[in-house]
Amino acid sequence: MHPLNERQQALIEDARRFASENIQILDSGDDRTAAAARLYRAFARGGYHALLIPEDLGGKGLDYVSTGLVYEALSYHLPATLHGPITTAHCIEMIRIGCQGARRDEILSAIASKGMAVGFCLTEEGAGSDIASISTRAERSGRGFTITGNKSIVINHAIASLLIVFAARPGRRGRAGLNAFLVDAALPGVRIGKPYETPGFPGSIMGDVVFDHVPVSRDSLLGEDDSGYFLLMETLDKGRPLVAASCTGAARKAFDLVLDHAKNRIQFGKPLFSFQGISLPLAELATRLEASRLLTFDALSRIDGNRTFSMEASMAKLHAADTLLDIASFGIEVLGYRAAGTSADAREIVRIHQDAQLMKSIDGTANVQKMVIASQL
Repeated sequence: MHPLNERQQALIEDARRFASENIQILDSGDDRTAAAARLYRAFARGGYHALLIPEDLGGKGLDYVSTGLVYEALSYHLPATLHGPITTAHCIEMIRIGCQGARRDEILSAIASKGMAVGFCLTEEGAGSDIASISTRAERSGRGFTITGNKSIVINHAIASLLIVFAARPGRRGRAGLNAFLVDAALPGVRIGKPYETPGFPGSIMGDVVFDHVPVSRDSLLGEDDSGYFLLMETLDKGRPLVAASCTGAARKAFDLVLDHAKNRIQFGKPLFSFQGISLPLAELATRLEASRLLTFDALSRIDGNRTFSMEASMAKLHAADTLLDIASFGIEVLGYRAAGTSADAREIVRIHQDAQLMKSIDGTANVQKMVIASQL
């Protein structure tokens, strides 16, 4: 990586300061919805929900490399908490691409100034990686559309003011006829399900959203008719290295916790680190961690430089998510019974490990990333 400039160094320091001031939110004792809302509000007060929104619209106006640096720092100091802001970032990019002129500026400005969360409604029970099987329908109705269908695994679902919903036109199959719509979460017919009780994603929230003949206006359509698939692909490609940056930050945190334990825990009269069964795996994991970071920021710099980045984005996500899970798993093994929660460090490792298992599927499973990479070879 290139040396950081002064602004990037300041952004990282601000992220560290923010984390130290807000880490207690994770142990607030609130129910899942209240905890997610409180954490998201904290991120929004710091402007971390609007890093990619231009400054003249109230955002931070960061490029992708700088945004990745911030996400990495936040995920190191507040691991497993960024899913809400990252989901909003995905949606912001979709709005930037799919809206034009004054309407785009109005929406982005509202997200930045009001601290809005945005939910991403793509997945269905019968359509995960196979987005061509989406059953949610958007029928033309008067001057707009009527959306009907059920979405699952919607991050931010219960705290979002806006939802981006993928739906197909009746009578069209596969990618043809797939569109994205910007939907007010308060519209009649939008029903928010109970939060999932997932072991990971502390401080974040996700669940089902039902659309029961929800009327939306013509200008809720993002992009041109039948452009939803291409809009989705571009957005996912740009989002994957941001998820990779978050994985890398959390992986660095897990690695440091394990390394510190290995150097200070005495067994058989010597630190654990003196045993090759501990030190050699840590050497390999340190190498993989550095590779994750280089892959991630190469992909982000390609986005900023208007170079091809689809393959590199998937490589970064694939490698960073795998590395995060492997480091956290090794941490559970090294800490042994302490991983049952007998110390703060152990609880942190368990939290990261639970989150890592879910991060493998964010923005596409490992096999989806491999399919993207293979398509570019």
